[in-house]
Amino acid sequence: MLMATRIQENFPLQRADVFSHPTQDDYERAKDKAHQLLRTILPESAWSELEEKGVIQLPGKRGTYVISPYSQTEIRDCFSGRCVAYACLQLSIPAPTYDRMVAEYLLIKNAEDVYWKTANIFSRSGNEFGIATLFLIAFDIALFVNLLLEVLTVR
Repeated sequence: MLMATRIQENFPLQRADVFSHPTQDDYERAKDKAHQLLRTILPESAWSELEEKGVIQLPGKRGTYVISPYSQTEIRDCFSGRCVAYACLQLSIPAPTYDRMVAEYLLIKNAEDVYWKTANIFSRSGNEFGIATLFLIAFDIALFVNLLLEVLTVR
């Protein structure tokens, strides 16, 4: 009984020591292992696509998913190929990007409905230019015209 209590008391300290401050080497090892895991679960064609294009395209019931290591997953219309939404899957712990790709690939492939309940899905609106973007474009044009007038009046 005393031993069980002692182990229970020490467990939080042991856990804190293990997860406290990962080094760069720890991160690189985790990244390499995640990359290897991704390699083992992907079919050869998907792995080749990742190596060549930097993305994995995975057809699903609700669309074609474009999983990227460096950006949010795009959800494309099956017929037109147009991007209709973006998905963001947040892991509950800090992990290499390839771990997120593994999780997304397996969820979409095996439990697409669960993926839609788990990931944050953002619909892409047809109007990509917000009012702020239009003001910035107008401001850039005004600056360009001003520059042209300055150059032409100097000569």
